[in-house]
Amino acid sequence: MPYDFLLRNVIAGLVTALLTVSVLLSPFAMIPSIFVGLAWGLYSAIASTVISIILLGLWLNIGLALGMAITIGLPAVLFVRLALLSRTAQPNNENASSTNPDNSVDERIYYPPERLIIWSVAFCAIFSFLAFGLSANNTGGLPAVLQTLILGNENFIRDIETLYQIELTDNLVKILAETILVLSPLTWMLIILGSLQTAQTIAKFFKVNIRPTPDYTVMELPGILEFVLAGLILLIFLSSGWVSVFFLVLVCLCLTAYFLLGLAVIHAISRTWNGRSVFITAIYFIVFLVPWVAILVSIAGLIESRIGIRSRF
Repeated sequence: MPYDFLLRNVIAGLVTALLTVSVLLSPFAMIPSIFVGLAWGLYSAIASTVISIILLGLWLNIGLALGMAITIGLPAVLFVRLALLSRTAQPNNENASSTNPDNSVDERIYYPPERLIIWSVAFCAIFSFLAFGLSANNTGGLPAVLQTLILGNENFIRDIETLYQIELTDNLVKILAETILVLSPLTWMLIILGSLQTAQTIAKFFKVNIRPTPDYTVMELPGILEFVLAGLILLIFLSSGWVSVFFLVLVCLCLTAYFLLGLAVIHAISRTWNGRSVFITAIYFIVFLVPWVAILVSIAGLIESRIGIRSRF
């Protein structure tokens, strides 16, 4: 019904707009549009996104609306489109020989999660390339631009110095700027994939999901990604300045893919353990509190891609 279509997409667009302008809740802003997309199709995701952009443009300013369109609306629509890609499963010989069409089941195979991960890496890498490329003519590139912005914000510097009881020298500001540039794309990638999974979980809970939830414990990343990662690490040492920071961003995006594979390994090997839910919760909690543990999880993903840890359990 057109009324139902309009109502749910207006609600989703309104919630998206409210989440976007909320500082603490903005990471969840993609979920409403992705949810209606995974539940009622791509056009619902597009409609709710357009509505949220219009609302932000009317309430606040067109700049924020365009920023939302790029960082929230575009990935929401793109990944709903990818997630809903499917094809009819090829019947086996026994089913193919059946003459009764009522006995055949129209099973569909949906876009696998590992390809969604690769798309998220590519998506964030492309926008990182554009951001670094647009600042390439500036001395020091994008890191220097961000460093200048930080130095020009006295309130921000005062808050950091008060919070951590340190004096922000130029060298520390440079490290801070580069850290922000490295962490921002991979955080964006995790938000995209996390929003996709959260929306799928909600849709499944209400039994309105179009596609089934994939089994992440059996996903495999393409072998070529290992060679891409090795080449990017080599390029970090062969380059300098902002170019090396850009390659570091790409390395971190690839490692994030292996981090997700490492989580799949943890879920797979703990499948039969007693107290599994407590163990899994503890792992996520430790990764959140001690970020460097994520490197160990990424290494587990790299090892899995080479020797197949899951097949041994």
